[in-house]
Amino acid sequence: MRAFGAIWVGGLLLEIAAGGMAVWLAGEHGPALLALLVNLLVAARFAVTLRPGTVPLITRYARLDPCGLPADCEGYTRGLTAAWVVLLVIFASLHAASASGAWRTGDVALWQSLVMSAFFLGEHPVRAWLFPQLGRVTPLRTLRCIWGARHAA
Repeated sequence: MRAFGAIWVGGLLLEIAAGGMAVWLAGEHGPALLALLVNLLVAARFAVTLRPGTVPLITRYARLDPCGLPADCEGYTRGLTAAWVVLLVIFASLHAASASGAWRTGDVALWQSLVMSAFFLGEHPVRAWLFPQLGRVTPLRTLRCIWGARHAA
């Protein structure tokens, strides 16, 4: 198991070095191109779980909740996964536009941070309202489920 951890850390360091090199080679547009790539990769991670016969990513997280995942919540978690894909693709597009000079990359990054944080935090009262049987829904509880999903695999 230790060898796997060392390989994982080594791969991560190589990825960071490659990303840094790509940003440096891209010059002033490097940060926008990196943000574009990261947004597309994360969107793809969410999107592949929406294929027929697969469990949506947010459904996987929700199943680790201490309250479980009632059957009537499955459609909601699928829709929420799709909403994250759309949001990430929108910001990938905005970062592509900033690479072409339409906006400053820093401005797009700031708006992305604000919008995505608001979306993540704002979803909790919506979920609590739609599914009162889940009890008190909090961002910390959600983050614990995500952390649990990462370590359950």
